[in-house]
Amino acid sequence: MNGDNPPEREPKMRSINGMAERFRQLLASPEGIELPGCYDVLSAAILERVGFKAVFLSGYGVAASLLGNPDIGLTTLVETSLMTKNVSSALHVPLIVDADNGYGNEDNVVRAVSELEHSGAAAMILEDQVFPKRCGHAAGKKVIPLDQYMRKLECALKARQTAMCIVARTDAATIDEGILRAKQFHAAGADVLLIDGLPSYEALERVGAEVPGHKIINLIHGGKTPLLPSHVLHELGFKIVLYSTPALYTAAHTLLAAMQRLQETGELDSISPVSVTFKHFQQMLETQYLARRGSEGLRRPDEGVDMAPTSPGGFGAEESTRSRLLRALPPQPGQA
Repeated sequence: MNGDNPPEREPKMRSINGMAERFRQLLASPEGIELPGCYDVLSAAILERVGFKAVFLSGYGVAASLLGNPDIGLTTLVETSLMTKNVSSALHVPLIVDADNGYGNEDNVVRAVSELEHSGAAAMILEDQVFPKRCGHAAGKKVIPLDQYMRKLECALKARQTAMCIVARTDAATIDEGILRAKQFHAAGADVLLIDGLPSYEALERVGAEVPGHKIINLIHGGKTPLLPSHVLHELGFKIVLYSTPALYTAAHTLLAAMQRLQETGELDSISPVSVTFKHFQQMLETQYLARRGSEGLRRPDEGVDMAPTSPGGFGAEESTRSRLLRALPPQPGQA
């Protein structure tokens, strides 16, 4: 090499991120994708175990579980990339990561792309909200001018060194503005589009018909968007149905109910109907640990690892945890 010349740059899209390529294969397939949200490694592992083909790392969930914060932009790139690394290393399916608004300006977006690629993200979501941001189904959202976001999106697309997908999200206040922005995101090269907080069936129909390319719809209990079955949403034109919060919400509901009962009774056995045992929990963790990529040498020659989807109870229990849970939990507010 001539010492006066800079070294040749390696070509982009290197195969250091196999899960990004796997996610692109899912996008190219004719089937729709159901995408559940996790908030830590354990919840992600459970989502994979029950059979989902990809997992979403929820910024809303990480803010709540890691920091105890609402989703108002307080989570940093360092925290998100560390969580991404921990979760992706435990999974055998693609991980899609919520990168909020890129954590700042174009320079921050470029760094976010690099950090998340090297942490194992198969895709990242980049939204057009101002800072501080808010949850996509909350009131009072504001977006940056379109030209500013297009510059951030362009930087994200050009910064990639792997096949990681870029999901361009808008939180525009009106359907017309959301469709306008989504069309420009698609024209710029975004891999997937998300207009968050769609409030009606009519809005879903319009987006499905008018916005080109792969689209995500985000469903939240108590949120703005009608909770339609996934097959209906796929037929309307949404490739991905995102369930961003049910793992978090059901965990919180179960924990509140069980711990309240334990506090009232002072008897651990009173919550046995909604609890796994030490043996079963250890079995799940050890199975997941030995199944991680790179852990093959830790297994004994005669030891296989079964990562096939299990019953809702998880371990072939006589009665599934889910059925016991449904009998033991108090009704939701407003239900008889």
